[in-house]
Amino acid sequence: METGRASYPTSILDEEAIRRDLATAARLEGGGAYELFHVSEGDRLTRMDPSGTESPLVNRGLPWATGTGGKEGVSRDVIPIELGTGELWGYWAVPAGESGRLAGEIPRIANLAGLLNHLDDDRRIREAHDALWSVFGLGHALGQAEDPETTVSAIHEVCGPVLRARLTALVILGQSGARAYRCAGGEVDSTPTRPEAWRAVCSDALATWRAESPTASLLSDLLGEAGGDGMAMAIGEADRPVGFLAVLGDGPFSERDRGLFARIVDLVFASLARWEQLEGVRRKARQVSDLFVLLAQEKERLDYVLRSVPVGLLLCDADGTISLANQSAAVSLGLTDVELRENKVFESRPAGRALLGLVRKAREEGRAVSTPYEMESRWFQVQVVPWPGGVQFLVVTQDIQDWYQSYRLKEDLISIISHEVKNPLTAIINAAGLLSSGRPGALTDHQTRIAALIQENGQSIRDLLDDVVRLSRIHHASDHRDRVAVQPLIEKVRDAIRDTVQGKLLVWRESLEDLQVAGEPRMLENLFTNLVGNAVKYVGIGGYVGVRAWMEGGRARIRVVDDGPGIPADERDKLFTPFFRASNVRDRIGGTGLGLVIARNIVERLGGRLEVTSPLADPDLAFLGCSPGNRQGSAFDVSLPLWE
Repeated sequence: METGRASYPTSILDEEAIRRDLATAARLEGGGAYELFHVSEGDRLTRMDPSGTESPLVNRGLPWATGTGGKEGVSRDVIPIELGTGELWGYWAVPAGESGRLAGEIPRIANLAGLLNHLDDDRRIREAHDALWSVFGLGHALGQAEDPETTVSAIHEVCGPVLRARLTALVILGQSGARAYRCAGGEVDSTPTRPEAWRAVCSDALATWRAESPTASLLSDLLGEAGGDGMAMAIGEADRPVGFLAVLGDGPFSERDRGLFARIVDLVFASLARWEQLEGVRRKARQVSDLFVLLAQEKERLDYVLRSVPVGLLLCDADGTISLANQSAAVSLGLTDVELRENKVFESRPAGRALLGLVRKAREEGRAVSTPYEMESRWFQVQVVPWPGGVQFLVVTQDIQDWYQSYRLKEDLISIISHEVKNPLTAIINAAGLLSSGRPGALTDHQTRIAALIQENGQSIRDLLDDVVRLSRIHHASDHRDRVAVQPLIEKVRDAIRDTVQGKLLVWRESLEDLQVAGEPRMLENLFTNLVGNAVKYVGIGGYVGVRAWMEGGRARIRVVDDGPGIPADERDKLFTPFFRASNVRDRIGGTGLGLVIARNIVERLGGRLEVTSPLADPDLAFLGCSPGNRQGSAFDVSLPLWE
């Protein structure tokens, strides 16, 4: 499998990016002039906002039949969005009379919506597959359990991720009374409990309750855990149970969850049947064989689904032995008829050699790896995910040809910005500076102010273009990592702004340990230039700025601190949004609103984390050597992997 152009980014299937592009394509930034609705499961409608986030519509019907929709009192045309399979994805509400003009944009919107559907289908398939295999594994674990504590711990290990349960309780009825064994993580405790209360709750075959129901109040008393949705079921025959199993979670349980819970109860009954102190339970053991027949049927249906989805799915080991491959995978990976017949990926072919190389890389790194590649003049994305156990690997492929064409268009636009716009803009800035200097001839005061205004605004535009190009280059950067010393890098950044620090009479503090991080030198210099430059720019005359670097928890920590105006509490979540600038500085100090976006992208690409704190905590104030005042201050904390 040939990977094509090596510069193509690996993040092109990022769901958040797809959602943002879909919102942009549907013109959702227009403040309500355009609206996009998605028909989700159960024919429920959700509305997409300009960031791509979907929110359900509550108690609101939209009269599609009349050809109007969206906001009340606004005449709209409603355009159905259909996928290539003929499936209805949703509706696009546009101003009345606009539908004809916008018809040419429908295919791009449908393509982006189809990508979201593919991602959702892939996620649901993997969740169902993982849940099924977890239940299979529980049967083996319960077969090894010899006491209630081990049993309830094994059950909770499955119920936690599969059913999103935060507490699992196993109640065992004995001649001397009933005892509840509770597991809410790694610890198991047990207490006496009232069997008659459990019989009342589990009078039905499977009892479920919501957090606000009377049953929830009763179960809170029995489980010693307040609040939450839950399920409970008698173990054994309903009129003569040998115990009860209950789970408590923070959300409603679906039909699939209830079915899995019932299967788990059957497995628990089979395990309890081995215990001699429980009389009469052995007659229930025959139901276990029925359970495995049912699971085999469910697996067969799941295999059919895997072979029918348009996403390519292939399961193989590191040597290329194929356990499962659907038709989409065969096409996208270029598998030959001989390979499919022999259930083997041949390493003698270039495509097979590239695929097995990715599989072995995933095995060595113990994580998912992905790359784009070209097959017969069409672009695909392949991702290799280690299967639980580390023996097999799931290969997922997706057709991204439409996305690739959009990406090339974006690259051409950035190239135009970088080369065709900046050059004449620089000439304009230089000419305005020359005029305002008075060297070509004397100007009036009014003319001088106009020339200075041209120069200032031209410089602002050039700064914005530089940030856009810089942000694009981050996504194109190589994944190669070098050993980078933190202290010299920060000292270089400090020396570059020394004149500004002295001119503003700033107090500079630093405490730098000798740290070596894994990264790319230019990206790291860009990161610290942004963070330190922001601190110096926003702090007032005579203020304090400092940088600390130390090792903590096996990672490098770099903290840039200032006693500037700080960040309003209700705006911190928006701080890393493109073009956003805090309300307390946007009218006083210039900027593009992209510096922190670039900084976070660099940190995340290097496998780190960037967080902000405002106002300053006492340790930061002590480090700067200043006392709390009217200025809140801010601290940007970077965590990066050390060089090993």
